[in-house]
Amino acid sequence: MRIAAVADLHHEEATRGRVEAVAEAICGAEADVLVIAGDLAASGWRDVGEVLALFSDFRGPRLMVPGNHDLWEHEPPFDTWRVYEEILPAIASEHGFHYLDSEPLVLGGIAFVGCMGWYDYSFRQRAAPREGLTVTPIQVVPGEEERMAFSAVPGAAESDWEELEAEDYAANGLIWQGDGAPHVAVWNDAVHLDWGRPAPELAARFAGRLREHLRAVADRAERVVGVTHFVPFAELAEYHLENPTRAFAKAYLGSPLLGKALLESEKLALVICGHRHRQEVREVRGVVTADAGIADQQVGPLLLMLPD
Repeated sequence: MRIAAVADLHHEEATRGRVEAVAEAICGAEADVLVIAGDLAASGWRDVGEVLALFSDFRGPRLMVPGNHDLWEHEPPFDTWRVYEEILPAIASEHGFHYLDSEPLVLGGIAFVGCMGWYDYSFRQRAAPREGLTVTPIQVVPGEEERMAFSAVPGAAESDWEELEAEDYAANGLIWQGDGAPHVAVWNDAVHLDWGRPAPELAARFAGRLREHLRAVADRAERVVGVTHFVPFAELAEYHLENPTRAFAKAYLGSPLLGKALLESEKLALVICGHRHRQEVREVRGVVTADAGIADQQVGPLLLMLPD
């Protein structure tokens, strides 16, 4: 089976031409199945249908999981659960895509099992991006007309980067200083969506959904392909970033709970993900793992071979 895989299209006006070219290449490739691993749009679910329509000429089954950008809305109150469980599945169905977050799909003995996943700050960068950096967590909240507001985190004080704990990232913002001037780093999910529950709880919930899907196909599949948007393995987060803003974002890469759930299946043959913006294919714990992201302008979609 030949699988065309892509993630992190981030479709918007500035990237329209590139996304159209990627879609044309995939539709012309000799692939049996298409998998999109999230972040089809740059700024919310209202653009997802336009992206999916670009793949209408692909002749095989088309599968997708959403990414966090695909859930975004621009004015609170946000209705994130409805976007995830109702609006996006309907858009996917309208354009001939199977929404893996709703249920798995078995094709010729190969089960495609997936969900978007979420983050729990486990992959945060413990080491300081650079020497002499001091940081202060700040609370980020949405405002009117796509503005954001900041407030102090109770009990938070300026500290060294290495002293940051997982709960510090729950505030979604950070002031860092290292060159004589303060800088602000923000995780933008805070101002575009609201699940109504903590991120670690969500990560566990989505890992549980993966387990449910794996149980559903256990007796019908010879092999399993796992698909997530967020990073499922710690090995994919083992790199050091010197830019403090980008290093801050590593806390939101994903959760090891996703990988743990997938690896419980002895039939797991391939994992496809995105979100890191660092495309690569490598073996992780005995399983071929592909980050199919194309945010880097120098890379295109992947064509993955799953031997018969």
